[in-house]
Amino acid sequence: MLILSILITVILEQLKAVLGLRNKFASLMQRYINFFTAIPIRNQRQLRLMYLYVSVPIILLLVALKFLLIKSHILNFLVNLFLFILSVHILTWKEEAKNANSASDRSFVSTYANKFFAPLFWYIVLPGAIGSICYLVIMQLSVLLKSKNVDLEIYNVVVDKMLFYINIIPYIVLFVFIALASHFEESMYFILDKKAQFHKSFFFLENMLNELVLVAINKERFKIHENFKYDQEIEASSFSSQRYTPEITAYIVATLYRAGIFFIVLIMFLAIAKMF
Repeated sequence: MLILSILITVILEQLKAVLGLRNKFASLMQRYINFFTAIPIRNQRQLRLMYLYVSVPIILLLVALKFLLIKSHILNFLVNLFLFILSVHILTWKEEAKNANSASDRSFVSTYANKFFAPLFWYIVLPGAIGSICYLVIMQLSVLLKSKNVDLEIYNVVVDKMLFYINIIPYIVLFVFIALASHFEESMYFILDKKAQFHKSFFFLENMLNELVLVAINKERFKIHENFKYDQEIEASSFSSQRYTPEITAYIVATLYRAGIFFIVLIMFLAIAKMF
């Protein structure tokens, strides 16, 4: 059923038939989050509790919905398909990569991780789309909280840690699949080498992902390209500041695409194995 949901979602995305629906869902989700964030936040404890308050009603609603539809397989599939389409963006990142309007625009890598891979991972792990929808809500809540800047230190510490905890497992899985889809030895050496520098920060995970995709495409061979600007200081500070040619973008897209295909194939094999 999950593979069928993925195929239907891909077709609808190709036909651009879900954009309006997803925009309405994002708007409703924002209004839902705004209801909770209207309360003044004075300390870290209140901030942590806000994540709980936002997540619990969604979990209860989706669990209740799952029990109501447990006897109707067709209706249950249709509802789960609808929730899957809303929460898992299969090809959004690829379209974003095509429409990148500058050489430094690499936000599609984060979109790939945060709108496709991680939501799909949590959709599989937790039943009834609880994982994928809660993931999106927490991500959107975090973006809003970071923009408030009431107490920068509190927000940075709590929000960054929360983002780390909900992303650490899917990101590690993603790192492995990127390695499988590229230069495996070099990628795995990079991942293991980063283990020594590991610390609990979502910023660290994002930087590691952005650096890993460069290792995965063997960035060294592009240094001789006359139009390729590379700087060690830029690499150490921010992936979004780097400048790459369209050729490098194409290699990154191809690597991420293969990693996603490998993940979906694994899901398919596990689903088939579960049938026997």
